[in-house]
Amino acid sequence: MTRSNDGTVAVQLRSTPARRRGKAGSGSTWLRRVPWLAPVLTLVLLVVLWEVAVRAAEIPRFLLPAPSAVWDSMIENWNVLMKHAGVTLLETMIGFVLSVVVGVALAVVMVMWPLAGAAVFPILVASQVIPKVAIAPLMVVWIGTGVTTSSLIAFVMAFFPVVVNATLGMKSVNDSSIDLLRSMRATKWQVFRFLRFPNALPYIMTGMQLAVAFAIVGAIVGEFVGSEAGLGYLLIVTQGNLRTDLLFAALVVLTALGLLLYYGVELLGKLFLRRRG
Repeated sequence: MTRSNDGTVAVQLRSTPARRRGKAGSGSTWLRRVPWLAPVLTLVLLVVLWEVAVRAAEIPRFLLPAPSAVWDSMIENWNVLMKHAGVTLLETMIGFVLSVVVGVALAVVMVMWPLAGAAVFPILVASQVIPKVAIAPLMVVWIGTGVTTSSLIAFVMAFFPVVVNATLGMKSVNDSSIDLLRSMRATKWQVFRFLRFPNALPYIMTGMQLAVAFAIVGAIVGEFVGSEAGLGYLLIVTQGNLRTDLLFAALVVLTALGLLLYYGVELLGKLFLRRRG
């Protein structure tokens, strides 16, 4: 041992970090393979703690229902929840589609005509500073209640991320690439078609993910102010009737709808970009 002490210690010092890296990296490997595992386990743990805390403290159902009570209410009122969720989904999709069309069109105008962009962009920023809850009552007065008002509020909340991301993507083009196309006598619109717009597609997809999340919030705001259907309307009604279990069930459905739309847009964007690539 004495004669090989230096060599043995050296071998151990070289091998120990590798073992530590292997143990420490096992968790991150699992997260890369199954990225949804950590949030699902965290959610399950929180639900279990919620159930135990409510039962142990004997909290009244109208104050804070247990997850089991929320689940029972969701099963019992499934048809009602789906009916209102369909209205909210329709309003969200109308606002989302409008935000994408108008947002990309505005971005094209601001990039192709910088003077128009300098005149319009500060107004767009100012429009985002105004609280949408303050605008919603005015839309009810001007348009009335229903799907149209909630869809327009969803559009107003959702189009700004699309405009900003699309504009950034169209402008973030190398000057050398533009000079190369111009050296080949490419027109302004050919530069846009073959360089600026393809370069902006990943940015637009990111803006669409943000837009669909904002659109569903806008639809709920519109239903709060003036509507007779939708998950936002159901939240107001259940709150007034102290049906807290049904209120939480509506929140669960709303959360699931938001996640489905967000990751659905993300998946469609990846498939579209992969196909173009």
